[in-house]
Amino acid sequence: MKRERRPYQKLAIGLQKKVRVSGLYWARRCRKSTTLGDIYFQEISQEAGRTAIGCSASLLLGKELIGMTLTALEQAEILAGEALAMTEAVRGGAEAKGLQMQVANSDTGKLLKGMTQENLTDLYVARKMELRLYFDSTNYSRVLILAPSVQTFRSFRALIGLDEFGYMPTSEAKDLVVSADAMMRDTPDRKMLFACNMCLDDRHPWFEMTMPQNVTAPTEDEEFPANPKGHMYIGQTGMMVHRVALKDAYAAGHLLYDDYSKPMTYEQCRTFPSMRGGWDISYALNHRAGGAAVIDLIALITAQRRGMEAGCSFVYVETEADFRHALECLRRNLQDGRVAMGIDQASTTSETSNPTSITVTEKMGSESFQRLVIVFKEKKRVIICDRLSRIVDTIRARPAGGGPSRLGIDASNERLAAEETADDLKSKVATQLVIAGNIVDPRPAGYSEKDGNVNYKTYTGDLYATRFNEGHIAAPADPYYKADHRLTMKDGGRYVCTPDAQTGAHGDTFDSGKIAEFMLMSGGPVAYSKTTLNNPHAGNLGLGKLKGVIPL
Repeated sequence: MKRERRPYQKLAIGLQKKVRVSGLYWARRCRKSTTLGDIYFQEISQEAGRTAIGCSASLLLGKELIGMTLTALEQAEILAGEALAMTEAVRGGAEAKGLQMQVANSDTGKLLKGMTQENLTDLYVARKMELRLYFDSTNYSRVLILAPSVQTFRSFRALIGLDEFGYMPTSEAKDLVVSADAMMRDTPDRKMLFACNMCLDDRHPWFEMTMPQNVTAPTEDEEFPANPKGHMYIGQTGMMVHRVALKDAYAAGHLLYDDYSKPMTYEQCRTFPSMRGGWDISYALNHRAGGAAVIDLIALITAQRRGMEAGCSFVYVETEADFRHALECLRRNLQDGRVAMGIDQASTTSETSNPTSITVTEKMGSESFQRLVIVFKEKKRVIICDRLSRIVDTIRARPAGGGPSRLGIDASNERLAAEETADDLKSKVATQLVIAGNIVDPRPAGYSEKDGNVNYKTYTGDLYATRFNEGHIAAPADPYYKADHRLTMKDGGRYVCTPDAQTGAHGDTFDSGKIAEFMLMSGGPVAYSKTTLNNPHAGNLGLGKLKGVIPL
């Protein structure tokens, strides 16, 4: 006998009739697997020949599943629960409609009778379970269990259900979405459904997919008061999200039990020892920055929202017209604050090579505004220098505030090209080479002896990330900029970056941004004189020779 559906379950099932792509952002133990079974049945009961594909991260047994947060026994219990809930939901729907459900081995096509719960779990774990809904003796629709891999997500036309999506490995999850999307795009009535509680890493696509576009209350928890139907909203990526936190489930009559099988109140759940540690992730569903990315997603989205209002632009330059547009954006955005520039220079132009990135940042009081960020691929250094020169001229031509105080050039890899660029521009702007491996001496405040020698890659990265995550930077609202900034991670105290295989992006906007910020945070305008010229510690930078003599 099927349990009565909660109000939020009914809303979720009805939602599938209206929206093609949606996410069930539900707390743990709130009947998610049962609801997915109901949705699958709703899909396959329309007519013979339809397919619903169930794919769960729970099938990734071992350390790939949720790190090491679950024991083998807990994983087995989850798998058994998923298999049984899905089967019972489809069987119950079939009986209600007077149809017949059969279990089959999807590899052999053989129908299986007299299946026990253990048999179902074994078939589910082996990714060979197929639930068939027969309309007559030969025509049927099916729920098919597939492994969460790009290789298996091909050649089907189906409703795609990605369960425990937030616990699939980040890179695999992105590829899986691309592969699965193609399986439902050539017909207007197929759908894709994501389901999970909060993921552990804010670099995972599920984190951004479920983050509300607007939160007007002081906290996300206050934005969504208890509601037995849950809450509907549009996430950051434009997906319809159905949010059911534990307090919503409790408002619908749901209960959890303590170690002595006694029902707990919601307040008791909040303080229960084994639930408290994962409260935001598993039950309250509050987005909290975490994971390996050095720029928090919440801070980044906030910075981009500020940038939309404050005048911050990003331009991917492919033509001269694009660059002229970038200069016009800069003219429009600049005010009268102190300005510095940073460039991460590259000299290759292949499809997946690193691009050059230039950031122009203006400091207004204690806040930094990235007035212009441009990215382009260009191997001719003369063109790169010409673009830098025209940016400098645009800044110097503003009504008030004067030209840029410094231009920082990343000289970590292409040292000779960086030095030549500095020489070419020294008549227009004071330039500084930033060499990532050089040691900061004396050791900056905030670092202790146990940190060892601190190089400029660590120092400038920490400075930039701190300023960003504390909300002192306004940034361009652009998807490329967002993705590129999220590539930079910190592993064991070291800054690392895995390039984007498709675009060649390598955290280049992060690097040019941190250099521009460092130029601003390293003191005021340079006091140009023979003393400061060629002084390795000019302006308290402690990097390389400061080049450029310009009347103040």
